[in-house]
Amino acid sequence: MERILLIVLVGTAGGLLAEKYHVPGGAIVGSMLGAALAATLIPGHFVVPGPLSTAIQIVLGITLGMTFERSTLGLFPKILPLAIASTVVLLVVIVLIAYLAEWLGLLDLATALFGLSPGGMSGMSLLAQAEGYRTDVVALLHTVRIFTLFLVVPLLDRLLRSWFN
Repeated sequence: MERILLIVLVGTAGGLLAEKYHVPGGAIVGSMLGAALAATLIPGHFVVPGPLSTAIQIVLGITLGMTFERSTLGLFPKILPLAIASTVVLLVVIVLIAYLAEWLGLLDLATALFGLSPGGMSGMSLLAQAEGYRTDVVALLHTVRIFTLFLVVPLLDRLLRSWFN
């Protein structure tokens, strides 16, 4: 129990520090890095208990759901083809990279598919765990992807807007 509390405290501190210093995606990125650092430095294995994991997912789902507005529904038919096309393209690329990772002996195909998929980290990690794959590797791959996107996308946005304005 002390280990859990220490990880929570370090994760919270990381989130607050990253938010204070305006790191892109600060609260999420900082808490993720802080908790990961604590979890790797503190001996032992930690798994979030099922009911707590469910509660966290519900809070995340509610938080994301609250961002929708009535006007969003009108966009749905217009953006659905883009969403489907991007998903298909990403899945094709991910299958190719997953096969490459397996061929190079870096990861088994299933872990690579779960870890490289465009899905959210928590959802894909939970699916990987339910299927019996390396949740730690899946979470690591998603952490790198999300952290990179949190840093690159705002910069890319500024760069593209400056070019096109």
